[in-house]
Amino acid sequence: MPRTVSVGTMIEQIDGLRGSTDMLRKEPDLTEWEEGFVNSVVAKYKAASKDSTTLSDKQVAIVERIWRKHFA
Repeated sequence: MPRTVSVGTMIEQIDGLRGSTDMLRKEPDLTEWEEGFVNSVVAKYKAASKDSTTLSDKQVAIVERIWRKHFA
């Protein structure tokens, strides 16, 4: 049965990837573009008192894509 993860939880989890490195590949967990995107989304999310409804549909889709890449 698939689990349902809220967008807010996804943002909190991908926030933890910022500045981290995959120990096996010795490469950053996030690409340079993803790092900048996550920085922007996390700032917007926190500025909105952790209200993920302030994100656009496209931003949510990208958050979901990054989250699936690392956590699904």
